[in-house]
Amino acid sequence: MPLAHSERVAFATYATAPGFSPDDRLAAAELERRGIDVLPVRWDDPTVAWSDFDAVILRSTWDYHRRRAEFLAWVEALPATTVWNPAPVVRWNSHKSYLADVERWGVPTVPFELIPRANPRTLESVLRSRGWSDAVVKPAVGADAYRLRVVPPGEVPAGEEHLRAVLAAGDAIVQPFLERVRTVGERSLVFLDGALSHAVAHRFVLDVGARWGRSCPAETGARDDAVRLVAQIPGPPLYARVDFLPAPGDRWLVSELELIEPDLYFRTDPRAPVRFADSVLERLRRGG
Repeated sequence: MPLAHSERVAFATYATAPGFSPDDRLAAAELERRGIDVLPVRWDDPTVAWSDFDAVILRSTWDYHRRRAEFLAWVEALPATTVWNPAPVVRWNSHKSYLADVERWGVPTVPFELIPRANPRTLESVLRSRGWSDAVVKPAVGADAYRLRVVPPGEVPAGEEHLRAVLAAGDAIVQPFLERVRTVGERSLVFLDGALSHAVAHRFVLDVGARWGRSCPAETGARDDAVRLVAQIPGPPLYARVDFLPAPGDRWLVSELELIEPDLYFRTDPRAPVRFADSVLERLRRGG
């Protein structure tokens, strides 16, 4: 069924980069080719009438982790049928405690210790109880590599200082550092409307400073685990990105599930923006 009128879609951005990201420009161009008006709009712009849009798609809201309460209040104030991904999924995914659900669902996950700000622990106690020789310390609310620190065995005192600083601002998460990431790299599997769209290989983010990936086949184990994980998300979501790190024995473990503002690597697969536009168009046709 064709759309009843020319639809207007907002790609939610943020103040530091209020326009389309280079990757999202590819998706916007594909939607515009189909007659849909797409505008980049700052999520915190008080002058915007969000009801003027037929859909609001969360894209480069890359400061949400610094203003989580404000961001979630904004998402939850939008009409439930027009914000993608929807508010309940966004709230759940905005704190890394969601990893406990992923683990409970039986999906192999990088081991973790969640440390609440209200009940702090030392890094040494975590390493000792877990038998880890080194660690990754980061906030439980964060995007990309925000305040992420790798702590080798000889730098535990510096790691303790970093953990205290993270806990001063909020909850923290500690994980073992998987050394193979420096040689094998990371993997990201991108899903659109619950179906695997494409897979991307990239180097460890702290080694390169940004995830500029290349298209790759999805390893069977990672693909199967990602499919099981995404199937658990209510919706399905318009988009999901499942990130993996390499463990010993050629295994891949889920490190993150990105449902709020991930780079979707449209540039690595010329058909990916087409599939994204197909999903958006179908949702507009059925009204959410």
